[in-house]
Amino acid sequence: MQNSFSRSFLFMLAGPLIWAAHFLFIYSVNGIACARPALIQSWAGMPISSWIITGASLLALAAMAAIYVRGRTRTPATHDPGFLPWVAGMLALLSAVAVIWETMPVLILPACS
Repeated sequence: MQNSFSRSFLFMLAGPLIWAAHFLFIYSVNGIACARPALIQSWAGMPISSWIITGASLLALAAMAAIYVRGRTRTPATHDPGFLPWVAGMLALLSAVAVIWETMPVLILPACS
């Protein structure tokens, strides 16, 4: 019973946990880029730090989608079988919007501005 609860709880919180890790990572990369000008050098019209952050954003979105799809087929039986997948889906969707929202300034604004 404990294992089932832990698994469904982690399934529900996978999106926000990935978002939090992404948030910490992109601010760390941006801080390091501002402290170390080597990461501000441009490659294909964008700073290297922006490429790293964009790649991390795509990886976070792919991880959210993969965990949601994998977890949806393995959710434990409950009284309302649609509730846990619905909550997990909405949290993953909200987290995906947050990842996109915090990545947009990287693409629009110059680094360290």
